[in-house]
Amino acid sequence: MKKIIKLLCLTFSLLCLAACQHNTSAQKSPSSKQATVRLIVKTGHGKTDEKVTFKEGDTVMDVLKSNYKVKEKNGFITSIDGLSQDEKAGKYWMYNVNDKLAPKTAEKIKVKKGDKIEFYQETYKKGR
Repeated sequence: MKKIIKLLCLTFSLLCLAACQHNTSAQKSPSSKQATVRLIVKTGHGKTDEKVTFKEGDTVMDVLKSNYKVKEKNGFITSIDGLSQDEKAGKYWMYNVNDKLAPKTAEKIKVKKGDKIEFYQETYKKGR
C-alpha cells in the first residue's frame, strides 16, 4: 500500500512540474515576437511622436496602418488621417527610416526593433 501511495505522489509531482513548465514557455512566446518602434507623423498642424508595437515581419506600411487611417495608390501613401497629398501643389507624403530617406515604398521595408519612422509632406517644384 505504501508503494502505491509513493508512486501516486511521484506521478502527481511530475505532472505538476510538467504543467508549470508548459505555462512558463507559453507566456514568453508573445513578448519575444513583439517589439517597439518610434513612429512620428508631421502635419501642418503639428506632429505626433509615439512608441508603437509591431510584430516580427511587419512592414512600415503595416505599422502605419495599425495606428492611422491610411490611403494608398500603387504602394505610395496618398493620405494619413484625412490629410491628403496635393498633386497640383506638388506636395507628397514622404518618410524617413532612422533619419534617412526611404529608398522604397512603405510596403517593401520591414521594420526592426528600435527603428525611428518619420512621415512628413514634402513639396516638389517642377524642374528640380
